[in-house]
Amino acid sequence: MTLTTEQEKAAYSSGSVAVIAGAGTGKTYMLAERYFYHLTVDGFSPLEIVACTFTDKAAAELRSRIRATVSQRLPDRFDLLAELEAAQISTLHSLATRICQEHPEAAGVPADFTVLDELESKIWLNQQLILALTELPAEIYQEIFYSQLGEILPHLIADPIAAERAFNRSINPENLIAQMQQFALSELLGNSQWQLATETLHQFAGLEGDRIELARKTAIQAVNSLKENSEPTNALENLTKINLQGGSKKKWPDGGFTEIKEAIATLKKLADKEIKRGRINLDIGEFDHKLTAILPILKQAFMQVREFLAAAKRKARLLDFADLEVYALKALSHPEVQEYYWQRWQAFLVDEFQDTNPVQGEFLELLNSKAILTIVGDAKQSIYGFRRADVAVFQSWCDRIQHDSGKRGKGGEIVELSTSFRTHESLINQINQIFAPLLGNLHQNLTAFRTEAPYVNDINPDVNTYLEAYTVAAGEVNDINRCRQAEGRHIARTLKQMLEQKMPVYDKKTGGLRPVKPGDMAILSRTWDPLELYGETLASEGIPVVLSGGGNLLDTREAKDAWALLRFLADPTDDIALVAVLRSPFFAISDRTLFMISRSLLTVEGKNLSWWEKIQMEQKPGFLEKPGFSAVEILKQLLGDRTVEPPTRLLQIADRLTGYTAVINNLPGAPRRLADWRGFMELVRQLETGNNDVFNVVRRLRQIAAADVKITRLPLEAENAVTLMTIHAAKGLEWPVVIVPDLTRSKPNYSPSVYFDPAWGVAVSLSNEEGEKQKPVLYVWLENLQKQREDAEALRLLYVAFTRSRDRLILTAASEKGSLLDLLRPGLNAANISVEKIPLTAEDLFAPEPPLPPLLEGDRPEIIGFVGSGLFELPVTALSEYTRCPKRFKFRYIDGHPGTGEGMAIAQKIGILVHKALENNIRNPETLSRFNSSLFPAQIQEILSLVQAWDEYPDYAPYRQGNISKETKITFKIDSITFNGVIDLLGDDFVLDYKTDQIIEPHLHRCQLWVYAAATERPQAHIAYLREPKLFTYPRDYFQAVGDEVKNIVQKILQGDYRAHAWPSNCQICPYAEICEYAYQEIGDKMVEDDLAF
Repeated sequence: MTLTTEQEKAAYSSGSVAVIAGAGTGKTYMLAERYFYHLTVDGFSPLEIVACTFTDKAAAELRSRIRATVSQRLPDRFDLLAELEAAQISTLHSLATRICQEHPEAAGVPADFTVLDELESKIWLNQQLILALTELPAEIYQEIFYSQLGEILPHLIADPIAAERAFNRSINPENLIAQMQQFALSELLGNSQWQLATETLHQFAGLEGDRIELARKTAIQAVNSLKENSEPTNALENLTKINLQGGSKKKWPDGGFTEIKEAIATLKKLADKEIKRGRINLDIGEFDHKLTAILPILKQAFMQVREFLAAAKRKARLLDFADLEVYALKALSHPEVQEYYWQRWQAFLVDEFQDTNPVQGEFLELLNSKAILTIVGDAKQSIYGFRRADVAVFQSWCDRIQHDSGKRGKGGEIVELSTSFRTHESLINQINQIFAPLLGNLHQNLTAFRTEAPYVNDINPDVNTYLEAYTVAAGEVNDINRCRQAEGRHIARTLKQMLEQKMPVYDKKTGGLRPVKPGDMAILSRTWDPLELYGETLASEGIPVVLSGGGNLLDTREAKDAWALLRFLADPTDDIALVAVLRSPFFAISDRTLFMISRSLLTVEGKNLSWWEKIQMEQKPGFLEKPGFSAVEILKQLLGDRTVEPPTRLLQIADRLTGYTAVINNLPGAPRRLADWRGFMELVRQLETGNNDVFNVVRRLRQIAAADVKITRLPLEAENAVTLMTIHAAKGLEWPVVIVPDLTRSKPNYSPSVYFDPAWGVAVSLSNEEGEKQKPVLYVWLENLQKQREDAEALRLLYVAFTRSRDRLILTAASEKGSLLDLLRPGLNAANISVEKIPLTAEDLFAPEPPLPPLLEGDRPEIIGFVGSGLFELPVTALSEYTRCPKRFKFRYIDGHPGTGEGMAIAQKIGILVHKALENNIRNPETLSRFNSSLFPAQIQEILSLVQAWDEYPDYAPYRQGNISKETKITFKIDSITFNGVIDLLGDDFVLDYKTDQIIEPHLHRCQLWVYAAATERPQAHIAYLREPKLFTYPRDYFQAVGDEVKNIVQKILQGDYRAHAWPSNCQICPYAEICEYAYQEIGDKMVEDDLAF
């Protein structure tokens, strides 16, 4: 690759140079060439050159690029290649670590210190802060609550140098009020929505006396008062009080009635928002004086806690990343240390300089006062404010280099890299037009190396289709979730259309065009929140996707499953952990089965047993078992192994015994699930280092959760799938097609307990007697500054997202106003980009269904039978249900469906109370009604008449007397199913069952009565039909055939054979007829029936 003129100017500059490198302008290639220039022209050794980036990955890439350059162009210089391996090409944190290691005394750190990684640092700090708070003197807590200090101090400790300087800054809040009011007014009057609305007020007028005309004049008067800064608080309040009710279109002969109402509504909304922000109506009050009083106390607490933490770190010989910067700066404050590095390092190259924080800027200044400096950055891509990065640091260094008068012996210059090798001309021009008014002084027009677009619009070549914007037209629908589904479906349809039409894209490797692939596409969002929905939507359209990472690993289903297993192994009495494990893919026990288990568990008088103790004592065969698979035995084995195996090995054993990863590999989103499983395994492996005890790992996991530490999920390689990731994660990457969605999602309202700034001071929010938060003037000022920084960074974040695209860019939002879209709107207008509407459809009412994983290729046995039921226990009456209709049996006993309609429910209530009355000899209606107060008197009377039939019918007389037992419980096992039942009457040689059925159908109950007779070894079985009344006795030889039939039915249940008996007599009285797809339907005088058996 040949350097451009701009790259040559930067790479071959004889002195210091600040390189403003736009997106895709080849800065890494230029940096390698700059390093080579120092080696060859300046004659520096690699050991005299420092190259810094902000990630280890970027540092490794830069070292590789430099190594390749030297190998190709100086193949005989083995000395340079050897020195390159020891050269300081690293992150800034690694550079700070080296300074502290080489000068520990000057830095004030132990010589053998260890650097805590981000995870360990947060856990350690959370623990030590609790200890530090307990050491503070009691008088501090007389002024500041413990809970408040617990919120404030972590913010201050995270940036101790800035916090200390802020405490030393004193600002009179009265001086801020006028500045704040003026700034707020300027921002309000400059708002594009405000300006459009005020212009509308002067475009139309109604007739005198019309209410809306009066509202228009009131609004104009208020707007003028704000322009003149005349009683702005009253003007805002007057705007919010305008009544838009009434008025008549007839009194607006030239039109504008609706437009004026909408304009005033916009002004009211903006005025109300400004009042709530409290910037214009600021005044010195009680809480400003209170802040002044508590700041010295808060400073005392900060200094004592800071010293406590420093002492604890010295004792443990530990440093975190923030410490490295602080102590490196301290070491460099010694002249002899500065001189050491001035002589040692002759040139510095710092990449991504826009992400530098002020402390890093200071220690770089002390390091390279006499060296040649090359900084590379782009203020438009400064997006790490949450890591304390400050774009002003880069801007000040650019000015410093440009105005250098020879401090380093060689003058400096600024070079702009503005030729984009990524994006084609048509698209880059539109991006330029959008961001020119948005970024202001930061903006840099990019020119495209590729002048031709990869395709044209065949229908209308004059219409540019390289940058499109869409919002969901919600209309009166007030359901944001439905709108987001509509947005997701539009994205999916758009990408699917590109793939089906084989839209051409530019191939960087060949320099030609080829059809687009899923791997050429990326969806980049500000947060991870919407990406899962987009992934499911694309997957439902058959488009492969990969959620590359993001979110908190501990919030994933796989991490929760594995963590629950470790918690149970650490403490078998943890019932919640055990149930979580049982219902997870480890064992896949259904909630229905777990409920059945909970009702059947043994109880021991006087002892509060855990689930684990109870299920071990349970003696019922088949309990928590499947063929060759016992949950209890597996858990017993793991508990036995916990004393000899580390937690990672325990998880591996559990996976081998249960097939956990095989299960999740066949669920939607399998690659992401497997990556999260591996990620949790890696986390556990890290936590068990030094102490591989399961109790220790569980304790540390709890500490991580308590400290609210976010564990990064493992990234996934996209391969040939659409990439879903955040804009921050996409920094430095590119794709032919980029979608930037979710542009109207609001950020959560968050007011931290403290704001601090070295230039302004420290301010905390306070509470009144009602517990309501109150904001002193300085707090409002600093909050406003933070809001400005966040809005400016949001625009830069959008710039980063837009410039990831090579060929096509699509913007989407779930609503027409809000958040990023509002910030972006002036730029879209400047570029003449219209925002199209996405219509809502009925399809958007339903969440997308992710497809099942594809079947494996190759020969494999085909499953043609039924899937087993997994049942191990049933009531005896379930046999009658299966005999009537297996599908009805499935609805009731497998699915647990209650059925539809009230008829069957009432009949069951009547049958239950008849049995209750006969069992307890109840014949009084008042006593009977106490068992079910929902029944009407007529129904109670019906029950008593059925009971009377038993008492009086002559055929029943032999069974009312003699040696009989009522309500006898039985258990009878057939194959692997245990049947439980209650025999209404048990005699010496018979069993008898009461029936309150309307129709006499003894053949439907033959299996039930056979089980009763077989379980009690009684030769005879009877049914007493109470409505006729009638006594039915089963012939003895008949029962022999029924026994074989029962065993056959049990086999079908175990196999999962639930084919419907869709007969008219069954379906007409079935409580599931309305939801059963096999139920018969009447068509005229005919019936549509499925496989009638007669």
